[in-house]
Amino acid sequence: MRNRRIRIFFTIVVFVFAFLGLILPLSDNVNDISILRFFPNINLGLDIQGGVLLEYSLDVPEGVDTSEVVGNVITVLRRRLDNAGYTEAIVSEVVSGGESRVRVEIPGISDTQRAEELIGSKGKLYFAEVLEVVESETPPQITRNRTIEINGEEIEMYSYVRDSNNPNLWYRVKNVFEFGDAPFQITGLDVSDAVASLNSQGAGFVVNLNFNNEGRQKFELATANLVNQRIAIILDDEVIIAPVVRERISQGRAEISGIESMEEAQNIAVLIKSGNLPVDLVKFQERTLGPTLGRDIVTTIINAGIIGLLIVMIYMIIVYRWMGIIADIALIYNTLLLLGILSWTGAILTLPGIAGIILTFGTTVDGNIIIYERIKEELRIGRPPLTAVKFGFNKVFSTIFDANITTILAGLVLFFLTSGSIRGFAVTLIIGVLGAMFTNLVVSRLLLESTSHFLKPEKYVKGIVVEKGGSK
Repeated sequence: MRNRRIRIFFTIVVFVFAFLGLILPLSDNVNDISILRFFPNINLGLDIQGGVLLEYSLDVPEGVDTSEVVGNVITVLRRRLDNAGYTEAIVSEVVSGGESRVRVEIPGISDTQRAEELIGSKGKLYFAEVLEVVESETPPQITRNRTIEINGEEIEMYSYVRDSNNPNLWYRVKNVFEFGDAPFQITGLDVSDAVASLNSQGAGFVVNLNFNNEGRQKFELATANLVNQRIAIILDDEVIIAPVVRERISQGRAEISGIESMEEAQNIAVLIKSGNLPVDLVKFQERTLGPTLGRDIVTTIINAGIIGLLIVMIYMIIVYRWMGIIADIALIYNTLLLLGILSWTGAILTLPGIAGIILTFGTTVDGNIIIYERIKEELRIGRPPLTAVKFGFNKVFSTIFDANITTILAGLVLFFLTSGSIRGFAVTLIIGVLGAMFTNLVVSRLLLESTSHFLKPEKYVKGIVVEKGGSK
């Protein structure tokens, strides 16, 4: 009885979660293609809905070969867009008139401001010792400076950096820490993770930084020598925050606070995690794109998937009767769950993603067929319907679990080792298979145990019935 209550609870909670994702106004999208018009919260890809194109020239210093820089720029931008949720964006090199440019195509958006902030920002993060704070309407100048070489790079020891919130406030900072055996810098390369969150200690939002082992040692050494002094956290030549060091920090963590919105905090976290751009980008053009496939083609593909789903549902009812109806309910449940998660997460749905959804239809039905055949075997040896259902689910649990886990592992490989549309396929596949496993083992079981009296054992018993522990 306790297990049944748990199944009821999770079945209802998950359904409500998915349903709210579909009906709440989570976005301003207007989907007008086939059945997708009923799910405006789902973001559609370039191939279905179109999007925007941004093209950038590279501000490459003299003496540097552009071809050597373009690959690194594309890698960093791809990582930034993936971390920001634009997994279906396309980043490519375009050569025109002998000039190499970077083209970014982002599906399903009309307001490009956030995307431009992510793409156009260099993303250079570093920590520096604050020596002085001055107010000036013009940039102050360093009168006496020197350079120091670190890891083969010449770095100016001192500089003035503007405050990100007050354009007239300038910090004179020392860019290199001279503690320990050798001078060093603390940069974004020393950060292993950056996570945006609500500020639990006050108003606004924060970005929590976690250092790698080398970064943790550097940060501990710097804070140990700068107690009661200020360390500035600088991103793209602007001071985000300059807190006073109260004590040595050895846990390998830091916090960027004073951020006004979650979106800004998420942008900062994405920029830090994705790494620095090796050069500055200059916007060359921006334009709106139409869908890469015609509306009629997309509608035909979606409708074909719906027709296939209906055929499968009818087949299940014909072959398995009442159990087939339960399988169809589970299939609809899993589909709503998948669409609800896509709505909540803001993931972008493309045609490969739709293919992943259709594939999960088969996964859900396959799981139920395995379970039903086991239940039929239990009915054939004379078990009562409710007992047959319980025995059937118990005996196929490991089979269902192992089969789905292998598919999920394959999806994870695709997700982490690919990008673009293939990654979108992996997302829908993983979510769909997890949903199929939940509906097969929890939802279907709950429904079948509750309606086991509708099962007709005599349809499956052939010849002699053998009772457990009894006679023939």
